[in-house]
Amino acid sequence: MFKKLKALYQEYKPYVRVDLIMYAVLILSIILYFIFATVFG
Repeated sequence: MFKKLKALYQEYKPYVRVDLIMYAVLILSIILYFIFATVFG
């Protein structure tokens, strides 16, 4: 099972990385928006 998962991970690694970066940017922008909204709101 783990070998299969590892193979899948190797196959989709570039896509997974892009997805994680996009989600991280999205979450960071939401957090920053809330900080700015509370400070300057």
